[in-house]
Amino acid sequence: MSIITFVDDLLINFEELTHNGQRLADMEAKAYNFHLGRKKESNGLKVEFLSIEQKKKLTRNLLDQSMREHIRSGIHACLAMIHYLEEYEIGFTEEEQKLCMIAYVLHDMHKLTATKAMNSSEYHIKLEEITLLSTRLCERLGVEPPPAEFIRVAAVSSYSNKRGDYSALSGEYRWSYLADWVHLMDQIASITGVAEFQNSTTLNGLKKKLQLVLPPRLAESMRLEYHALQEVRGVITSQLHNGLALFMKQHGFFPWLRFGDGTLYFSLRPHELPQKEVLIEDLVKVFFQSVGDSADNVDMERLLDRSTFRSQTLAFMLYQKAEDFARLFHAIFLKPSAKSKVFPADKFNEKGLALYGCEDLDGLYTRLGVDALLEEDIREKWSYTARYLAALQRLVQRTLGQKSSDALLSIADYVGVEAEDILERVPETLQTNSRRYDEAIWLSYRYLMIARVNGKSVAQVPAEDWREEVRNMAARFLEGKVTPEIALSIVDQELKIAQDLSLYFQEQLTLSWERQRILNELSEKEWQKAKTRSQKSICNICNRAISPGVEKKVKGSIIQDEVNVFSNRLLPKKNNVSALHWCGICSFEYILRQVYGLVAPGDKKNSRRLYLFAVPAHQFSDEVMAEMKHDLGHMFGSIHVHHRGRLKHAWQEPYVSAEESKMRAHIREHFELHSEYFQTELAERERLPSTGELLRTSPLGNVITFFFDCYSHSIERTRDEAWMKGMTVALSLHKLYGFRMLVTEKPFLTLSDIRELRYAIQLDSPPFKVGQLLPAMVDRMTTDFVIPIDYVDDMLHKLAYVWEVNQAVHPYDYLKPTDKHVSSILQQLEVHPIAGSYYFKRLMSDGASVSESVLRSCKALDKIYGGVEMELAKKIAMASVTLFEPSSRISGRAHRYENLFRLVVKGIKEASTLSELKGMVMKRLERLVGQNAGRVKLPVDPEDVKHFVELVYEGFYQDRCGGNLAKLNQKQNRLADGIFFETHLLVRKNQTDEEPPTEKEQLQEV
Repeated sequence: MSIITFVDDLLINFEELTHNGQRLADMEAKAYNFHLGRKKESNGLKVEFLSIEQKKKLTRNLLDQSMREHIRSGIHACLAMIHYLEEYEIGFTEEEQKLCMIAYVLHDMHKLTATKAMNSSEYHIKLEEITLLSTRLCERLGVEPPPAEFIRVAAVSSYSNKRGDYSALSGEYRWSYLADWVHLMDQIASITGVAEFQNSTTLNGLKKKLQLVLPPRLAESMRLEYHALQEVRGVITSQLHNGLALFMKQHGFFPWLRFGDGTLYFSLRPHELPQKEVLIEDLVKVFFQSVGDSADNVDMERLLDRSTFRSQTLAFMLYQKAEDFARLFHAIFLKPSAKSKVFPADKFNEKGLALYGCEDLDGLYTRLGVDALLEEDIREKWSYTARYLAALQRLVQRTLGQKSSDALLSIADYVGVEAEDILERVPETLQTNSRRYDEAIWLSYRYLMIARVNGKSVAQVPAEDWREEVRNMAARFLEGKVTPEIALSIVDQELKIAQDLSLYFQEQLTLSWERQRILNELSEKEWQKAKTRSQKSICNICNRAISPGVEKKVKGSIIQDEVNVFSNRLLPKKNNVSALHWCGICSFEYILRQVYGLVAPGDKKNSRRLYLFAVPAHQFSDEVMAEMKHDLGHMFGSIHVHHRGRLKHAWQEPYVSAEESKMRAHIREHFELHSEYFQTELAERERLPSTGELLRTSPLGNVITFFFDCYSHSIERTRDEAWMKGMTVALSLHKLYGFRMLVTEKPFLTLSDIRELRYAIQLDSPPFKVGQLLPAMVDRMTTDFVIPIDYVDDMLHKLAYVWEVNQAVHPYDYLKPTDKHVSSILQQLEVHPIAGSYYFKRLMSDGASVSESVLRSCKALDKIYGGVEMELAKKIAMASVTLFEPSSRISGRAHRYENLFRLVVKGIKEASTLSELKGMVMKRLERLVGQNAGRVKLPVDPEDVKHFVELVYEGFYQDRCGGNLAKLNQKQNRLADGIFFETHLLVRKNQTDEEPPTEKEQLQEV
């Protein structure tokens, strides 16, 4: 078995390993906050009496990391290093590697609450327990577990005095050397980011650990370098990290560990590293090259403004050859418009005709020499040609820096058509109007009249052949007029991206061998302007200074959806995004998102988009990144919470059933199945469904941006639904890959430092109802909307229960495939203390079949939110069933289940005394004996009646309602829901399928 196969199997065994019911992989390795609410006492003091200073001492300011990710990070980092060292033959055998990895997997078993420590040391665990766990861990691996003494001593720090287990080990292996590898893996997996290396303590400690495992000849030549990037933009950030890793490989440095804020490089044969300016110059070139390589992902419709026939600046970044633009125009104008058969009648109204000095369209045709009796086929070809030549005219005008008239004449000259008189007859006001293309209309008519295709006139050839002829003509005409140099010159002139990228990299990038940064300082004159004045040289999104010469207004066509702007300054009060001033970097980020096909689908008025920024916990190697690329590179579609269509695979299934051990496998399978289903459907339709959810990912890098869209062309998608599903996706991705994630509606990360992502999940201003699902502030110890790592499983279960109840209460509607009604579920959770009982009763009253998973979900929601209310309902239900066990028949079920409770409440409202209430219950039981409604437990014990009445009167009316009749009216129906639910559970448990006894049988019993 190869070491890679061994590691895969070892990690699978580790994730299945349990000890006394506790799963090792689900433990916390690191946690940002020590949650006092879960610790009853600390140092002999009760938590509620701790001072703020004492609580601070209990807080562990670490970044959230699960034990699963801690183990995987260390092992994969070790594997990457072993792979790099293969050519150096360091004498680290495969058998030794396996022993190290087994010991590392179990090095934190002392954190298990199920283990028993000996003496006063948490590391002094019984050897029998270690042997038991290591034997189970090594099942089906084909290796013998290492001695328990080695596993125990390898878990102890190198500086500890508790290392006596070495004396019990044989001389078969270099145990001390193997322990050094275990300590190296542990330190690597605990490093949170490159920022730790900048104070040199962590870096020096890592070097010392490496020196212990490397031969002296290699340790002397060892060199560690890093790059750091504090800010996170999105695609730019990912590509910057990837570009730097590529260049460092070329200079002999292996990108060993990737963190959210940079990469650590390792080398034993380093080359001379370039200066920062040279490196940045090469990076800028790589950025432009990556844009060109991804041209196929871009929607061509976004590369041309149809209203002006002007090519977008992005088109010059993607296309730098004549054939590219010829193909672009052909693809865009290929589909004839609805009015092409009557073209160009729709282009000239009375005002336009007056400018020509004509009274009607016939007069205009006569003046321009056009035959008014053209067939529909010719008019369609004319429409295509006119639009094509208009785009060609605008293109040449920009690439050659010509006037509009000169560009038209150059086209006319190439196709052999006289056009001077066209310029004389078309009014100058129309020629200068960017939304008019009159010159191209008349030029294209003349071109149609003289052109030949394979010796035939245009009227004699199919429309497809004519379009191909126009495309080929344009490609030949543009030769020499569109070149890479001209295209990049236009990009640089209009966006100054190369200049801005260079400045941005100088500002943000820190290299271990050259830490100096050039800050982008704002002009004092600019930032001191009053808030009532415009600050045109400061970016509205990121507050960077806009470079001189950059076009300060970003056109709406660059933006893929409505922009959510955050700023600490006064912004223009306009809906048009072109009023905002963006720097070149913010513009380029949006351009890259279009390049990689991350455009928001649907109508932006109806759709919702969330951005999920993910960083590793705490790092990953290139091998892990390659695995994630395989998983995430084709991840389309999203979570689905209904059994619908051909896929009966709902996201919440394992959480609401008894198969929780399969959660990760289920989530992965869910993503894969729906991805395949989505792509099959996309291939059949050749377009997205009109309504749905879509999850896509940016190019993978040290930081990954997920784009989650709840979109529709006609149905409103609510914020509550989008955030509920977005939070479900975020928690699922965290469960699969251990990412720390920020979920936000803002297109850029709102944090200035990646280290501020401390918790497993952080939500940026979620809707109120969604925010109420999070752990209480006293538990999460912050007012921020966060999910600490030790609450992740609780939140996954809570979401699953909500989705399962939603699926039952609001079945999937194929005509309106949304889950906007989940908002009503959240509303009930907010206002109804036992909302699970409310929905269970609603389903039962409607005669619906309630599955075990729905029943379990309702019960779980009551347990989470019910508290005292649910306990009271359970007690009253048990006391009621002790007196009268109602029939579970559907008809009249609610009345029977709540019969005695409603009776006592009615008596309380009528000011009855306790003795009168007891008498009312006794009389009601006597009447029930003669009815076919259930079984009265005869003989009736007066003490049982007294207990029941006191529960309702004292426990509910006096304690819960404070003796207030208004509150009694308000709360009685809510408690009745819980009584109905608990009564049904008791009846289902106690009753058989036999019919209840008849009146005669009950009288005989009396």
